[in-house]
Amino acid sequence: MTDLLSSILSVVRSAGELIRDIEPVTELTHKEGPANFVTKYDSMVQSYLIQNLSLLLPDASFLGEEDGLSEEKVGDGYTFILDPIDGTTNFICSFMLSGISVGLTYKHEMLIGVVFNPFRNEMFYSQKNMGSYLNGRRLMMKEGLLNTGVVNFGTAPYNPELRDFAFDAAKIISYHTMDLREIGSAALGLCYTACGRCAAYASPRLCVWDYAAASLIIQEANGILTSFDGTALSYRSGISVIASNPQGHAEFLNLIEPLL
Repeated sequence: MTDLLSSILSVVRSAGELIRDIEPVTELTHKEGPANFVTKYDSMVQSYLIQNLSLLLPDASFLGEEDGLSEEKVGDGYTFILDPIDGTTNFICSFMLSGISVGLTYKHEMLIGVVFNPFRNEMFYSQKNMGSYLNGRRLMMKEGLLNTGVVNFGTAPYNPELRDFAFDAAKIISYHTMDLREIGSAALGLCYTACGRCAAYASPRLCVWDYAAASLIIQEANGILTSFDGTALSYRSGISVIASNPQGHAEFLNLIEPLL
């Protein structure tokens, strides 16, 4: 593990301590889209991350979900891509399935990806060409079709215009897997795929901070991550995402092709 990765892990773990013991959240505001909630803790964690990650890389820029950073772009130098609480609705409802997601790019390539669930003390992390890990255990996805496990299928709750497509696609996939799940956090859903808890993760629409950090964790665990039509993601927002092992990924694309 490099010193930079170790330092980022320390910052993320400390950020997790800010929300680990929070009582049920009652003060909410809404963002664009139905059921798109934000709490004061989202902003608090993002501010903490920016303050402390800036000490590690003073010249880095930031792209994040909250407080006006969503319109920023991935730059040519170092760029941190932040989701301070991925799974805010879970956080509000005390589901204990929320993740702090930090990705670091350099020259438009993902260099480091970290996703931490402080409620289960699970730290997923990866560095380019150095593998993916969960709490120090090396992750390596196995080959297999979708019927070797469950598929975590996100329903794009903030985009009701996609609801019919999402459920049509989920129905098709449901006949080719053990069962469907939606754990309410894209970052954790992707990491659960990397560590073998899910055969695949899919969502008809995500923002870049939802998947950026976890994308490297998928790739370094021998997985594939693309849009539903098989194109590369290129750290864009408002796109579909499918991640699985190579065999499961190909099966998923083939199954939903008639809907595209």
